[in-house]
Amino acid sequence: MAAVVVLGLLVLLGRGKVPLDTNQLLGTACAIPSRITAIPGAPDAAPGGGGLRVAEQGAGTVVENTSTQFAYRIPVAAGSTRAEVPLLAPGQRTAVAGAGPVTFGPVVWLAPESLGGYTPVTATPVPGGVRYTSSNCRALTSHGAVVLRRTGTGRIVESGELPAASVSCAPGEKVLPAVLAPGSEVFPRCGLGPE
Repeated sequence: MAAVVVLGLLVLLGRGKVPLDTNQLLGTACAIPSRITAIPGAPDAAPGGGGLRVAEQGAGTVVENTSTQFAYRIPVAAGSTRAEVPLLAPGQRTAVAGAGPVTFGPVVWLAPESLGGYTPVTATPVPGGVRYTSSNCRALTSHGAVVLRRTGTGRIVESGELPAASVSCAPGEKVLPAVLAPGSEVFPRCGLGPE
């Protein structure tokens, strides 16, 4: 009861300007931004070297960020498939559910410190579903996932997508149901916001 009275006084004294976010009240606000306002730059070359490259191709395409910068909102065309990868960390790989010649559109390159401790969400196929794991301080926005299926020799023989509602970008671990063929890998697309 005393806590409610103290909070009420703070709101009254601050004329309603006291944040009601528990993290802010406790001094542990999440520093991961909800969006970035920056102008896209070169499509495949990052400032300071490195950039985006095709790491593998088969019935799907694996792209990699070889720079020390984050790549943000990456337009990718693989043959007739068009996609946007929300965010790709330095050294991270992701997939596009398409094959053919690959082109990258203009990319926003960001220094790692500008993302407030963001780390990529991982996905592990488990019996009957996919386990998503996030160590981020807030929920990110799901933009779905790409699923690649490989043969025993590692060749990519199939690609597809999971809808946004079937992918968890929330902090912690969460298993969501999915029917995946043996040899499948899941590449979640978790963005800073709904953009």
